[in-house]
Amino acid sequence: MENVCGEKHEHGDLVAKVSSQLESKQVVERMVQLLRACANETRLKILIALSKSDLCTCDLSQILSLSPSAVSHQLRVLKLSNLVDSIRVGKQVVHKLKDKHVLDLISSALEHAKE
Repeated sequence: MENVCGEKHEHGDLVAKVSSQLESKQVVERMVQLLRACANETRLKILIALSKSDLCTCDLSQILSLSPSAVSHQLRVLKLSNLVDSIRVGKQVVHKLKDKHVLDLISSALEHAKE
């Protein structure tokens, strides 16, 4: 590969090291799917709300001032992206963040946005 820096210096070892440490195409595609799911205002608000407490669809509907069907649609996207889990409690379905990684992602994004 040609040196694109236009300078006379060697980065061969560094380029080889970083190239060998990159994630596989499959992992990167899953990361893209995850970040696309987060890149929607309504879905991001749902994730922020769920970072505060587990909530049913009706609770989320009230919090976001959206219809339950609109919330359900966005929850479906979040579930398919492995960001949200749901548990049936009696007649209600309660939604929660999938795991600590999702909470860390939301917390880091909030912290970064507030800087």
